[in-house]
Amino acid sequence: MSALIASLFAVGASPAAAIDEKSMQDHTVPHKACLGEAVQDQGFTDLGTLDYAVSSINCLAYYGISAGRTADTFDPKANVTRSEMALFLYATANLMDVDLMGGDMMVDYGDIAELGDNRQDAITALARNGIMSGRGSMAFEPHADITRAEMAVALVSLVDHVSSNLRKNDDGLFVFGDDEEEPEDSFDDAYASVPAAVNNAISAAYELGITSGVGDGTMFDPSGTVRRENMAVFIVNALNHSNVRPAGMTAQVFTRPKGAAEIIVSVRDADFAPVVNVPIDAFKASAPQEDRAFKQDGSCSGRASLVDGSNRCTIEGADPVTRSDGNVRLAQLDADDDIGKDGLTVWLWTGDIGDEFGNDTEYLEISVDPQPKMAADATVAAISSDLGLKGNADARYSQTVTFTIQLQDGDENNAAPPEGGVKYTLVKETYSERVDATGDGADTDTDPETTVSRSTETLTVGDDGSVTFTVNARDLDPNNDSEVTVRYTLSRSTVNTDSSANATVTRDLLVPGTAAATTAGPDASLMYTHTKAHIGIVVFSDADAKVTSVSVDVASHQSAPAGKAVGTAATVTVLDQYGRPMADQGIVLSSNAAVADVTTSSSQRFTGPDGQVRIGYSYKGGAAVEIISAWSETTSENVDSSDAAYTGAATARPNPCPDSMTGSYRGADETVDGATVADVTTYRCNKATTFWVGVVLDADSAVAGTTTADQANDITGPADVLSHDADNQQIVIDGDDDADDSTARAPMAMNYDSNDFFSVRDASNGDYAPVSMASFAEMLTEALAAYKAAADDDTTSTEVEPTLVWSGYSSDDPSSTSWFRLTTSKTVNKDDLPS
Repeated sequence: MSALIASLFAVGASPAAAIDEKSMQDHTVPHKACLGEAVQDQGFTDLGTLDYAVSSINCLAYYGISAGRTADTFDPKANVTRSEMALFLYATANLMDVDLMGGDMMVDYGDIAELGDNRQDAITALARNGIMSGRGSMAFEPHADITRAEMAVALVSLVDHVSSNLRKNDDGLFVFGDDEEEPEDSFDDAYASVPAAVNNAISAAYELGITSGVGDGTMFDPSGTVRRENMAVFIVNALNHSNVRPAGMTAQVFTRPKGAAEIIVSVRDADFAPVVNVPIDAFKASAPQEDRAFKQDGSCSGRASLVDGSNRCTIEGADPVTRSDGNVRLAQLDADDDIGKDGLTVWLWTGDIGDEFGNDTEYLEISVDPQPKMAADATVAAISSDLGLKGNADARYSQTVTFTIQLQDGDENNAAPPEGGVKYTLVKETYSERVDATGDGADTDTDPETTVSRSTETLTVGDDGSVTFTVNARDLDPNNDSEVTVRYTLSRSTVNTDSSANATVTRDLLVPGTAAATTAGPDASLMYTHTKAHIGIVVFSDADAKVTSVSVDVASHQSAPAGKAVGTAATVTVLDQYGRPMADQGIVLSSNAAVADVTTSSSQRFTGPDGQVRIGYSYKGGAAVEIISAWSETTSENVDSSDAAYTGAATARPNPCPDSMTGSYRGADETVDGATVADVTTYRCNKATTFWVGVVLDADSAVAGTTTADQANDITGPADVLSHDADNQQIVIDGDDDADDSTARAPMAMNYDSNDFFSVRDASNGDYAPVSMASFAEMLTEALAAYKAAADDDTTSTEVEPTLVWSGYSSDDPSSTSWFRLTTSKTVNKDDLPS
């Protein structure tokens, strides 16, 4: 039995979660190899508007990794061949000080003999060391374009030679850290189309921040080619994981917990090799007073203060010196005492012992801006999982679920732990069958709770206010369908030393709890202990996949057509109970035809390997609110029409989705094998809203597509805000201002820009307080999110939609000056408004 219990928590080779907007590149590094001189213009004239790649291209040329096609052109759009990539990687490896002289991989390519010696040497050295491989037993295919998958494998294999955080396990897969953690995220198209080891390398490349996806970032396109501009970015991202730095002295500023900052200085020779035992003197002054840090003779004034060592502005034995890696960390700068609200200017220099700073001293000047602080008052703790599991959730046996506890303040900002830290007690109990989520301890025929194992551990919250734990289980009966339940209980006790009677704890930093108690301590007049627990359930099984999630994504707002049809589309995603995409699922799209003339296909379209299908349709209406419904109708069966649940006439599919989002409808009666039966379709659906918008026009202007009387004149509000596109500076308002909403809503679009003026309601006195355009956009976005959250929360009775009042607005004259006044449900005080 002990062996069985131990095996329940063994970690298997779990597939990573699909990459989406919530995925994080968890193993990036903060330091950069390309800074200072390394990113200066190298004279290429064909980079155009490639802002994202220009610094990387210049950096590769600076380090000699990749030159241009000519003296002044780089040819950024050209595809990279496999032999070219070998040259780039060989140069990068040498720069990283990777030893390529050895290697134990067998190499014998019959198609590289006609290449130049430099390319043959690069291919052979990389292949021997497992960094780049061929495409067959005797072929390298040097002239073929390298694929994105091959590039990812090569770059991760190169980083494996220099990173202490990356290694290969016994199965030949890349893992992170001493715990050998496999990559958490995976691209669906790579997972479905490449071997496991290649998919593992692609996931590792994403986690390391070397590569990202294509399109919306959720797909990788493993068989796609790599352009020279992309190659430059990818190699630089890999280079960041090494100790490579530009020649001379460079410095980088790193954020530390609670708003502190740290400066790391690097010194390299002309060949970019580390230089050791170089003393670094550093002194600082408040940024607004940096011009007063020196006297007229160039020596330091009383405004300059010490960063590290014992005497400012003098090279001495107490100054920190570079180590064997050519780097040195300076003393940490405190957020309040050192950096302050204005930031710092720091001067760095070196010399011989006894040298003093003066007019002829060469130095490096850097700025240390006020660092972002985590919220000071942590009041709650939120809990989430990498699979998005909530409540009584399902997972596959092969999955490991990672939960995160994050301390937050009242506005859901991440917060650091208070002095003394925060610890939680985690109890994990494993049961051989499904149990209820209440954890009541009952053991009945309907609620079996046969304990298989139980463990307890202490979780310590880190400086970033978070801590993680994992939940997994093994299949007890691989030959049959089975379930194993893991119930986890999180609890924390806090002590209140308030001497008043009936003292309570108000700042307990606990996850949302389902149980709470207050008890007296040893001395009831002095000490009380408050305990609150959060209980969660994860049920692991090998049950067949079934549709449990249908989501539909449409544009939040679109311009209403003027008397003609326009094409638009919806993207539908289908997931199973384990959060995985489901392919080949039939989807039907429908629309609420009450407000729009929409033509959709009644036939099913089917999802692809990524669980998605894009369905186009034609819209012919005017300004209106359209509700698009997506239906997954995967279960259809004949039932006895005399069954009490299905008597009566046939019922049609609801339109739009009902609030329950799941159900069934009955088709017409028919005769099957002499019996009268009804065809019953079970469905799961979801819906989304698109605002087809007109424009708010000036006085005496007709409004196309609507007959609402008050829209034919100059509207000034107040109007409910329906949607906000901050990137394009556009607001969608409810054009119907009838108090009883008796007429159909006709959404209208308004644009704003830096010529306009903005204000929000000051809750302290009811007046409007002026704000910047950026603050207005931020507050409007937050207000809409809060309204939506309240509308989606069944326990919230008050839903306050943000409203807008305006004046001087002209849709025909973008240069006109308008006033926009926003009222939200959030309490806003003038002194607290962002500038």
